[in-house]
Amino acid sequence: MGRPQAIFRILVAEDDDAFLATLETVLAADSRFEIAGVARNGRECVELADELDVDAVVMDIEMPELDGVQATRRLHETSPGLPVLAISGHDYEERVLEIRSAGAGDYVRKARVDEELTSALAALIER
Repeated sequence: MGRPQAIFRILVAEDDDAFLATLETVLAADSRFEIAGVARNGRECVELADELDVDAVVMDIEMPELDGVQATRRLHETSPGLPVLAISGHDYEERVLEIRSAGAGDYVRKARVDEELTSALAALIER
């Protein structure tokens, strides 16, 4: 009998209701993941990451109060081992480079979330 598959607890930082529903659907379809919390802005994400026991963060780059780059930088300072997967509806190379330099381990365009989110998350967590 095989070993039970690990369940990874994910914190999702997304301010758009419609896209949040998409993320919830994609993550719920993969038994390896459960959503441990949802942050509606970068400041809330940093606070929840400190409170919740999560294995990774899905971070929207463009958010109110504290954008994804700033929030990722703070997470990297307070929880340097916590994997962050950046997502964005825009493909601005400059912003992607910014969030990677802030500590994000990978990036997925929102248009590709259905195809790439869970494999990218698993790869980040298992590094």
